[in-house]
Amino acid sequence: MTDNAKKIAQVLLTTKAVKLNVKDHFVYASGIKSPIYCDNRFLLGFPEARTTIINAFLENPLVQEADIIAGTSTAGIPWAAIIADHLNKPLAYVRAEAKAHGVGKTVEGAEVTNKKTIIIEDLISTGGSSKKVLDNLLAENALVTGIVAIFSYEFVEVTTIFDKTPCQTLSNFSTLLQIAKETKILSEEECTIASAWNSSPRTWKV
Repeated sequence: MTDNAKKIAQVLLTTKAVKLNVKDHFVYASGIKSPIYCDNRFLLGFPEARTTIINAFLENPLVQEADIIAGTSTAGIPWAAIIADHLNKPLAYVRAEAKAHGVGKTVEGAEVTNKKTIIIEDLISTGGSSKKVLDNLLAENALVTGIVAIFSYEFVEVTTIFDKTPCQTLSNFSTLLQIAKETKILSEEECTIASAWNSSPRTWKV
């Protein structure tokens, strides 16, 4: 658990971009029941928190070494745009699915062919949408050097999806849970319940 990861976790909790509730759980679109809900788009409304997140992205070696900053549509776009502006690098954004009209492009903005490209995400959940973005960039012959996201639920299945592409996050579920316990947002018992969800989210029961 790095200091940066702890700082980001604290920001997520303070701004309520991440909400925790092990009793009245949340339900994802996939049907998964969860004690945690993350909406990092909420962070955009907090200038100080936004700056903390951006600075953490800028310190990441994968981001620093990239030729192209590519944001995922739509939640990754604002973060990628700010990062590209700070680094004075070209910006692209990538859809998971092609447009149903026009020329049906999945990659917009900067030309990515044969360019070292970093994918900027807001959240890694099951990894499905990020994998589609990765595949769409590879189809354009981009040299994808990695994925960097603000937060990850740390599902085990994700490690197999991105086994050949570095996938890093500024903070993660285990760090956030530790901060939640230290700041008494969750009790020891509630942290145990939340950890059980993280180990088996599709079969978790309160």
